[in-house]
Amino acid sequence: MGAIFHPHNDEQCCLCGSTDFLTGEHKIKASAIRAIFGSERMIIGHFDGERNARIAQGPKSQEFHFKARMCAACNGARTQNGDREFDRFQVQVMEKLDKQLDPASALDLPRYVEGSEAYLNVFRYFAKLICCHLAESGGPRSSALAAFAMGETNQNPIFLHISTDPDYARYAEILPAVKFASHGGFVVPINKNNLLPTSFRSSLSLGPARYIFYVRLGIFVGLAIRIFHRSFWHKCVVAYRQELENPLSNEQRNRLGL
Repeated sequence: MGAIFHPHNDEQCCLCGSTDFLTGEHKIKASAIRAIFGSERMIIGHFDGERNARIAQGPKSQEFHFKARMCAACNGARTQNGDREFDRFQVQVMEKLDKQLDPASALDLPRYVEGSEAYLNVFRYFAKLICCHLAESGGPRSSALAAFAMGETNQNPIFLHISTDPDYARYAEILPAVKFASHGGFVVPINKNNLLPTSFRSSLSLGPARYIFYVRLGIFVGLAIRIFHRSFWHKCVVAYRQELENPLSNEQRNRLGL
């Protein structure tokens, strides 16, 4: 049985572990940014009244990249099927929203029958994003997630919920022609009884469409993180205890898809 996780290393690809030809990966796809914003100027920020917004220089701006590294092979051939399929899937999701239908019904299209290559490739894209978020947070490299993201296995560990983004809906009431994209950062829920991580979660919003995606962690996986990757586990527990002292509001929880 192979290792569940590999130690974090800033100088390794967050999927395969290679140290050759390392590049950056977009938190939000450049093609999606171009589709939403075109050539218009973009402002990046939390828009929470506490932190200042800043100007993005374009879809390829480093502002949109993970700090975590990925090798050229993984960023290209090994994950391009997932990238391209997600682009096609996003078009279908937007068509559902334009018709005021449930965006999740895009998964009911014949192309995306469960277990098909197209279906799996959509989920591979989200697996890649979780691997990047995990590496950027100093977490260990997940063998199962990486193998699925690279197309080496069809064992899909990703859960996906598709809905309308609540922030987009709020902004659209003020600015009817609002153009909007965001990501939900990286969330690691903790079991209050044993202090083990229970999942890795994130979200991605493109216009009105929001994708909440996560992977569940069994107790043995949580134990592996606690025993063998203690610095990351400790970081997660500290964040959990801070949240207990200063709980998120319902609005903040909704924004994070919790």
